Amino acid sequence: MLTIQDCIAFCGMDEDEVEALAGCEQLPTIVAAEWVAREVATVSGRAHVVELLSERAGEARLRGDYETAEHLERILDRERSRL
Repeated sequence: MLTIQDCIAFCGMDEDEVEALAGCEQLPTIVAAEWVAREVATVSGRAHVVELLSERAGEARLRGDYETAEHLERILDRERSRL
């Protein structure tokens, strides 16, 4: 039986990255792990993840949620370095 940790490990991102994307897209973590695995398999998909994180970080800043914005920006920096 696969665990959530197995699915996250398979997708190629850290758990906090998958959970952040799950929250951004309002998806269960397991579904987000599947989506991330598909997205990061291509350059255009990884670029889409970067774009999404950037948008969500900007939205968080606009609503004054600086903690979330900074968390998403740290994840964004990691993803940009993988492009």
